[in-house]
Amino acid sequence: MKKYVVTASLMAGLSMISGAAFAQTSGTIGAGVSHIDPDGGDNTQSYGINGGVTIPVSGNLAVLLEGAYATNDDADVDTLSGAAHLISRDANQAFGGFVGIANVDGGGADADVWSIGGEYAKFYDTYTLAATVAYASADDTDVDAWGLQGEYRMFVDDNTRFDIGLGWANVDTGFGEGDGFQIGSGIEYRFADSPISIGGNISYVDVADQDNFMVVGATLRFDFGNASLKSRDRTGNTFGSANGLLSFLQ
Repeated sequence: MKKYVVTASLMAGLSMISGAAFAQTSGTIGAGVSHIDPDGGDNTQSYGINGGVTIPVSGNLAVLLEGAYATNDDADVDTLSGAAHLISRDANQAFGGFVGIANVDGGGADADVWSIGGEYAKFYDTYTLAATVAYASADDTDVDAWGLQGEYRMFVDDNTRFDIGLGWANVDTGFGEGDGFQIGSGIEYRFADSPISIGGNISYVDVADQDNFMVVGATLRFDFGNASLKSRDRTGNTFGSANGLLSFLQ
């Protein structure tokens, strides 16, 4: 049965962070549900919680940390992940990289997925363009993947955001290799004078020699230290984990 792997990152070396920096932290705490509809199999539902924090380090440098847990009882898959990014950011752009690990427990089989990558974002007045290149490896299941993902985020106003994303990956298993493609979109709205936002998303993943699948999801999120969704994008969690790009790893 397909395991919908959440890839993630873990970075060490945070001793440079001062107490003053912690006072400037911002982040989010959220929950979500996803309906997964494969072309040749049964529909399943996945439920999860996640959180992220942004910690200024020195000058334009910042550390982005995140963690998530998701469970899919129908497919008997549980995923626990941690994520971190080290980036340099100013009012016009952001760039950096990440390394990481996720643990996937599916049907009695346990697998660790390691990942590493680079990322870049360009800020415009009403939108953001972002790109990620990543490599992931699951030694336990003899699966390796690398790929690219691009995202367009449009801000109708400071608290309404639309996303459009495209991704490609090459997946190499012990039985051969093939290409995967992903297209998706989403929306998030934060209520006025409130730290609460709601969102919805839909994506389609096409993988060579595997069941293609559609994912429809909804999110509920709490912001702290971010004045708006646009502020989160520019000074908070500019980058997320590469799970959208590599979600079709087995």
